[in-house]
Amino acid sequence: MVGMWLLLILSAFAGVCEAESQDERKPARQVVLQGILGSKALLLVDGQRQMMSVKNAAKQGVRVLRIAEEQVDVEVDGKRRRLRLGDSYSVTGQYKVRESIEVIIAKNNTGMYSTVGSINGLPVSFLVDTGATSVAMSAQHAKRLAIDFRVTGEPTFVGTASGVSEAYRVVLDKVTVGDITQHNVRAVVIDGNYPTQVLLGMSFLGQLEIQRDGNIMRLKKKF
Repeated sequence: MVGMWLLLILSAFAGVCEAESQDERKPARQVVLQGILGSKALLLVDGQRQMMSVKNAAKQGVRVLRIAEEQVDVEVDGKRRRLRLGDSYSVTGQYKVRESIEVIIAKNNTGMYSTVGSINGLPVSFLVDTGATSVAMSAQHAKRLAIDFRVTGEPTFVGTASGVSEAYRVVLDKVTVGDITQHNVRAVVIDGNYPTQVLLGMSFLGQLEIQRDGNIMRLKKKF
């Protein structure tokens, strides 16, 4: 009789361990706020774009609760989260120590990978460019970001679609995309209106693992 009870206890214990193991293997849900358009929020849910409003039913386990000027409250699989532009939240059923941070970027309507983030704490729209050696921006971008490149920058020249242009090498205190933040990032400010969108070049991307999967790009930073 004792042996039978011991067998039952061991079986129950094994079942609990197996259930916990299966729960730990559940993939993380990733939700990124890519834009706010009036009463609608553009979310990237597990790599798929969803335009949602408060009136919409839940999609892929995600429901919009409130939309404000610069932030959106969402419910992800029953867990409430507050997202700001460029924020990325991974939600799992059980806490585990993270070994890496992953950001998912989708292609835009022109087939390019674009996303939102920040430079020195100010919001920026990035175009991912693995062919650019550094982060690149126009003089207009630099002015909006309060980067005094003519005083602090190092003069140089760069080649653009319209020829050779004057530029200035600078160092950005902080560049953030999703949950990934890097400090002292090399950048170049091009005198004029080019590029029209800030280029996220290899001075930021070179520190990350880059994977392309169909219409999405995964940026991964390991601890």
